[in-house]
Amino acid sequence: MLDDCHTEGLAPAKTHWARPLDTPPFYGYALKPGITFTYLGVKVDEHAAVHFGGQPSANLFAAGEIMAGNVLGKGYTAGVGMTIGTAFGRVAGASAADSAKGALRAAA
Repeated sequence: MLDDCHTEGLAPAKTHWARPLDTPPFYGYALKPGITFTYLGVKVDEHAAVHFGGQPSANLFAAGEIMAGNVLGKGYTAGVGMTIGTAFGRVAGASAADSAKGALRAAA
């Protein structure tokens, strides 16, 4: 449920669940950006192959939040995205390894 917490005078506006950071101590941590919850994400098949124009890619696979929206449809509970990442990560890894083995065989 959305609340009515928000900031004023900032662009872009910060709305819903905004909380002031006004009490020290303050800490900084190095972070690496990533894709988190892309709405609907990329389409994948049971082998985690990313689809382009309705056809599965032979060498591009996806797992986790980048494709979770397609599995979940509408909304999700906490932790489900990580579970999808774990399950499809294994599938995507195995599919990528098979694709790489096939490419090596073709090159030999």
